[in-house]
Amino acid sequence: MANDTGTAAPVTNTPPRNSGLPAELKSTPHAVGSAVVSEHIDTLGVNVDDVHPWIGRDVKNYKKCGADEMLQQLLEMCTSQSLPPSQKSTLFDTSLEAVLHLCNGRGKAQTIKKHLTEFCNRAGETPSYTDFVQAANWALRGLEKVNVPGIPVFKDDDTKILFHVNDPSLIHQKHQGKTSIRKPDVVVVSYESARDAMLEGQSVYASASKKPAEENFQWTNVRTTFEFKRPQKHLPHPPSTYNKDYVVPTVMYMNYMEETNPPAEPTDSTPATGPAQTSYKKSNEVQNISDRLRSNKRGSDHLGSSEPSNLKRSKQDKERESRQEQEEQEEEDKKNKNKSDKDKRHPVVQNGLYVAEMFAAHTARQHVISFIVNNNIIYIWWFDRQHTIQCAGINFIQDLPRFMVLLFIMQRMGYEQWGLHPLFEPQPGYKGEINVECEEDKEGQDKMKKSKKKRIVDLTLDFNSNERTTHFGLRGRATTLFPVKSRALSAQPRQPHFLSESTELVAKLFWPEEARQSEPEILEEVYKIAKEDPDVSGHVPEMVWFHKFEGTSTAIIRKALGIDDTGSRVLYIIVFRKLYPITTLSGEEFLLAWWEVVKCHRALWKRGVHHRDVSPSNIMGYRLRGRFMSVLNDFDLSSIKQFLSSAKNGPQGFERTGTVPFMSLHLLVPEAIAGQVEHMYYHDAESFIWVLTWICLRYDNGKLLRKNRPLDDWLTVDAMGCHEKKTSFLARLRSMRPTPSHQQNFDVAMQCLAVIHKYAGPFQSIPVDDEVVFNTWLQNHVPENVLQGNIL
Repeated sequence: MANDTGTAAPVTNTPPRNSGLPAELKSTPHAVGSAVVSEHIDTLGVNVDDVHPWIGRDVKNYKKCGADEMLQQLLEMCTSQSLPPSQKSTLFDTSLEAVLHLCNGRGKAQTIKKHLTEFCNRAGETPSYTDFVQAANWALRGLEKVNVPGIPVFKDDDTKILFHVNDPSLIHQKHQGKTSIRKPDVVVVSYESARDAMLEGQSVYASASKKPAEENFQWTNVRTTFEFKRPQKHLPHPPSTYNKDYVVPTVMYMNYMEETNPPAEPTDSTPATGPAQTSYKKSNEVQNISDRLRSNKRGSDHLGSSEPSNLKRSKQDKERESRQEQEEQEEEDKKNKNKSDKDKRHPVVQNGLYVAEMFAAHTARQHVISFIVNNNIIYIWWFDRQHTIQCAGINFIQDLPRFMVLLFIMQRMGYEQWGLHPLFEPQPGYKGEINVECEEDKEGQDKMKKSKKKRIVDLTLDFNSNERTTHFGLRGRATTLFPVKSRALSAQPRQPHFLSESTELVAKLFWPEEARQSEPEILEEVYKIAKEDPDVSGHVPEMVWFHKFEGTSTAIIRKALGIDDTGSRVLYIIVFRKLYPITTLSGEEFLLAWWEVVKCHRALWKRGVHHRDVSPSNIMGYRLRGRFMSVLNDFDLSSIKQFLSSAKNGPQGFERTGTVPFMSLHLLVPEAIAGQVEHMYYHDAESFIWVLTWICLRYDNGKLLRKNRPLDDWLTVDAMGCHEKKTSFLARLRSMRPTPSHQQNFDVAMQCLAVIHKYAGPFQSIPVDDEVVFNTWLQNHVPENVLQGNIL
């Protein structure tokens, strides 16, 4: 392993954090939400109808905080570190006093009140956008001269913001070849972006009260969105005078699940039983599923494209495929546009969709702050990779001073306060070289002290690569992958125990849980085993460098707000040697690659390294003198048995991990979902069988079937739904037909599936000996020549 120095690094156990698990649980409950849809964005697409149930699952489990508490924390985010604590603690009260004249004075104050009164008089939602935008923009102009000690003064530069009506304009964005189309009601953009979109002959402020004229906005230019709901036609007018001591009649929160009917659960329109289907019959529920699949949990962590760049194809083949993809994309865009014009979903879900777009538009975005306006109440929503925080509502008509403080904060926020990472995106859309300053730890003569030397690692991420894998969603690891070039990392000496001769690198950006042992620490143990065990050597990923970004913990805001920070996440980057997906292989070459990873996994398990997330995207490889060397990839959900037994308050090795379509049937039942089933070796052994089956039925000659793919519906359901579909699949197994290039491999899969079927019911006890499971579930069904590694 290489640490910041590029040299061998000792294992340093991550300090255990409170896992938050009740003592009686053997595992954490299943993760749900948009992370599920992002795992297979190439197949599911990003249509509202396809993804809204998963977004709904994310936002329903929000945490609550008071509006004043959030405003205070947002003000503190805008201050310098040198501001005395006593002065920080009074920022909110000081700001309320500072904006009061804009609520009660003449001139701008009266103009703001006039637009708010017109807002109250509107009988419908859409006409009210203009009044809201005009009131907000007049307020921003007045706030330019407001100064609060410790808060940056107003700057007329590229950070200057403006509210802008967006509906009915559409905002498009690409997600791994698939285009999303959204229509937020009101957006906050830079003054420059608003100027570029303004109507000819009008001022920027006048144009902002109408939809963009010249060109639609891009998500990279959108700071935040305001989603409106207006069930009440006429609202109480503003009071004659405001004061800063407004008493909230009732603390209000939006309760999404109580207001939604039906609940935000994906529907399963395909009957669980019925006539047997062949492998080329497509179910009704997946008609809108897109045509490519990398079969990845967070995107393939090493560019697991189903069509890698090193495959040789004729010019005619490429042109034909390009035309096909263009026609399919045009058809999908038409469907997306029609869907975007349908009646609106619940504003909480709509808001979540816009937040997912804002996350996806930026590299390593740390958080998103968004807003929902329900009648005359505005709700602040904080999103990061841990979970959602909803603030109590602010009545911006009756309690204008607090709304003014919010606008003041938004005006003074820099890019970092909006959530952009200062290193990866010092300004929106930045795509230049990134320089990471690292500390090199070298032991001095006094071994109790360490001298620290700074080092710069240059990174140039390829944002335009077709192999780039982005994330669409709200919570979770949010893994993003880029091809990367680095002079510093390329100059590092190669470690002799790694066999890959590739010079190509891939950067993995992700948000793992802080309570988990880190992936670099786990890989250090894996590399020790690889030096001693031939079944592991050459079959694990080569980590070139990693870095943890201190100060990005999602626990920081929660501690400040007094919210439980259990499950907090932090940003990491790891650079690996590039790998290619096993799905590009066929015939015996594929079966041998699969088998070698099975053996690698077994050897690691015996030595205490438990992978626990077997899926097609985690079986990769590289070519070594013409031979495909398969690799067990992605150890960020793995665990080390020795570490688990010593970490009293950390994860105990029983977390529910895995990618649902490939998880054992025994982990897709209510007890496991509730966290009462320990993850065992046979669970991973079963996952290998499902992976083998998946690829045999869906890939032909190294390419994903474009039409009539079986098993797509496994991706559209939750854990229980997947259990039903897999059980039904086993019952009609003989009707399944593999693709031509995997005929013989499917014979092996059939024998292995027979074992799963045998132990699926309640009447057969699964062997307690892992070696028996390895032999009877896997090894005994593999042809002798493959076991010996003798293939043509």
